[in-house]
Amino acid sequence: MGFREESEKLLSGALSIRERHPLMPTGESEEVAPAVMFWRWFANLTAVRTEEGLVLIDTGAHQNQGQTLAMVRRWSNERVHTAIYTHGHVDHAAGMAAFVAEAQSARRARPRVVGHRAVAARFDRYRRTAGYNGLVNARQFGAPVQWPQEYVYPDTYFDHQLNVAVGATRLECHHARGETDDHCWVFIPARKVLVTGDFVIWAAPNAGNPQKAQRYAREWAEALRAMAKTGAEVLLPGHGIPVFGAARVRQMLSDTADYLQSLHDQTLAMMNAGATLDDIVHSVKPPAALAEKPYLQPVYDEPEFIVRNVWRLEGGWYDGVASHLKPPAHRALAAEVAALAGGADVLIGRALAKLEAGELALAAQLIDWAAAAASDPRAAHEARMRIYAARAAEATSTMAHGIFRAAAVESASKAGLPPPPAARTL
Repeated sequence: MGFREESEKLLSGALSIRERHPLMPTGESEEVAPAVMFWRWFANLTAVRTEEGLVLIDTGAHQNQGQTLAMVRRWSNERVHTAIYTHGHVDHAAGMAAFVAEAQSARRARPRVVGHRAVAARFDRYRRTAGYNGLVNARQFGAPVQWPQEYVYPDTYFDHQLNVAVGATRLECHHARGETDDHCWVFIPARKVLVTGDFVIWAAPNAGNPQKAQRYAREWAEALRAMAKTGAEVLLPGHGIPVFGAARVRQMLSDTADYLQSLHDQTLAMMNAGATLDDIVHSVKPPAALAEKPYLQPVYDEPEFIVRNVWRLEGGWYDGVASHLKPPAHRALAAEVAALAGGADVLIGRALAKLEAGELALAAQLIDWAAAAASDPRAAHEARMRIYAARAAEATSTMAHGIFRAAAVESASKAGLPPPPAARTL
């Protein structure tokens, strides 16, 4: 099935996005416009053939950079003249080292690397926080992650907009804050091809990721509206498959912008009215008509997490509940709750009753207290494993599934039990 056919099936609902998860690294490739090749990878890769060599838009991830290089070389052996980072996330930018090493080995000129000015600060931060990022990503994706500590920094930086000319081919790079502060989208006017990076991922925007740095929902929406005005006829997303046809491209961009804008505006309205974060998180929902769109499903991130990120950006970390400003230690609170309940065993029993009733959020809170307060925590961790395995199985998003699954595996280890089977792969 070609990209065009698959795209149509996804848009019509004949194929579910859960069957073709946008993070599925199939390695499929197709020339989507004259001299423009697209690879569906964990993070997608685009190459443009010019008279002076290839232009890469993103370069793949650190862990599969050899495979990424081989994929490109099966299409073309021309030298890589320029690489453009849509942003500095390691799945998009950390594959560049393989292309640099190849150029050195072949005694070719080193490729020029283009990126927004903030990419350098991101790479610097990644080197400072390699341990943390390794832990976070292992938890998110349910597998060990070796976080890279060396990066190929851009040698050509820009702030707002840069036209990259290679031979007769012109690529327009436009900066905007969205999933990251160093993001850009690329338009190729002669081909009417738009490369969005992670501004579009065939899922609810990754604007809330609970374990990652700040995201920018309002500015993201503005960037999508700017893209919609380009008249692009092919959209190449950061994850997932291409979209074909000017009307479909414009619709996807506009719908995603409206989705983000609505979550942002609802959150801000409640903040201005004095609501607490808890009130807002449990009140704000995306418009129903947009939530039904096949390209806005919460398979990676979730609207609730986006709301929390809007609050963090616009209002700080204090959530409006005074006792949360300087709370007691988790273990101290757990011990007090257990004492009031009549012991950790009572909490375990209540947590399991909530599990049976399908009230998983309450079950999780109760069992976390029980596990922290129990003098012999094995029974608590056995119950905690069951509860978080159930939460992971119920989770729609990669974010929630990864955290809940990690909690279940942690408790299985502490209870001396094998880990529960994984409910999903992404």
